Amino acid sequence: MRDGMRLEAPRSLTEMVAARLEQAIVDGEFRLGEAISEEMLAKSFGVSRTPVRDALTALQRAGLVVILPKRGSFVFRPTADDAAALCEYRLVLEREGLRLSHQLAPAQTLAAMNGAIAEMEQSLLADAVAYGRADTRFHQTSLDYCGNPYLSEGYRLASGKVSALRTHLTAHVDERRVISLGEHRRMAELFAQGKLDTLFDLLAEHIARTRQVYEEILSAPGPAPRRITLS
Repeated sequence: MRDGMRLEAPRSLTEMVAARLEQAIVDGEFRLGEAISEEMLAKSFGVSRTPVRDALTALQRAGLVVILPKRGSFVFRPTADDAAALCEYRLVLEREGLRLSHQLAPAQTLAAMNGAIAEMEQSLLADAVAYGRADTRFHQTSLDYCGNPYLSEGYRLASGKVSALRTHLTAHVDERRVISLGEHRRMAELFAQGKLDTLFDLLAEHIARTRQVYEEILSAPGPAPRRITLS
């Protein structure tokens, strides 16, 4: 059978619940460290608790949920050290992704970068969640075109946590978004000019500033929980 004629299998209830819950965590509908009620989710989705429980287990493997025996399920809440390690991981993978994508698919990578920047510009002062999503797409771009599936998959293993931290800790600050947008524009320019060493230096500075913000916020007392509305 021709590949183009294959039918895509429908997603299971567990996959649909996991996808919606992941997006809710990433978009800030749950706060970091907030308790997740299986019963509330099951009622909101109109499903039994079994697919909810399975979805939470899947998200635990992705690092977005922590399940504690006899206590329940919670959105992950990293320590400052955890966030620092995540930033170091990002830098290593993104730098290599940029190098490879510039070799293999520079035009496609740059077009995707500029597309993400355009979305960031549109949502700059109006929608912090949309800005965070576009920011995530910008950084994912080089891994999408790097030509190495292991490198891409390695980045995706942490992308949910990276995206969630971006939304929860930095994207809502208007001044930070303005600075961030300028840095992303400059990174795209350097990529287009082939100035990779300068680009790597800027990327390191960009992630280091993010790391500093994370460490400051995560060392302070957390905000009060907020409930999610699933619809």
